[in-house]
Amino acid sequence: MPTRVLSGPAPIATPADIAGKHTANDPAIIALIAAVQAEIDGPVGWLGRALGVQKLEFTTDRFPGRDPGAWDFSLFPKVIPSTIAITFRNRDGVEQTIDPSNFRLAEDRYIDFRRGFQFPATECAPDAVKIIYEAGYNGTPVANGGTGDVPANAKVAVVLGVQQMKAIGAENLFLRSEEVEGVGTFQYTVSEQAGEIIRKATDRLLSGLRVYA
Repeated sequence: MPTRVLSGPAPIATPADIAGKHTANDPAIIALIAAVQAEIDGPVGWLGRALGVQKLEFTTDRFPGRDPGAWDFSLFPKVIPSTIAITFRNRDGVEQTIDPSNFRLAEDRYIDFRRGFQFPATECAPDAVKIIYEAGYNGTPVANGGTGDVPANAKVAVVLGVQQMKAIGAENLFLRSEEVEGVGTFQYTVSEQAGEIIRKATDRLLSGLRVYA
């Protein structure tokens, strides 16, 4: 049941949050923020939750059984409720959409289908069922259907990680970039040494936010 990132995550810090002399859109600082955030954020990060808003795709080969006390699907938190779209391919390979009235989101991550809803038959394929949704903190209050603001300690952790990366120098950070609309979308990896520095700099700050599988 893989989850992959379709777009994002949105950065949770800006160059203005980083001490030092640089411009508000300094590409090197933007890249450092993205690299540090990637170590902790989203399906590939170690925190176990989405921080910056990102579009995700969950796929599986079938609908679940009706196991007592079990959730139907577990997504990657924190899910933005209004963004969930569930589709499937029927036995003829035709894509169908599940009406949102047939399911609800529970505890920021679990899909619970309405009791009495009949799971449809699906095509025999590893991605017969697909859930596309957005996760992360979108700045909208929970009472209004949002996920609230990014926790302050998460932002501080990213800023601290960037400062640490600046201190050790760029030789420990490997970046590839692709220009998009004059701004740039960064793809990045970090060395083992750099990843360990980021982890040590952020572990204590983020311990209360970590989600364990």
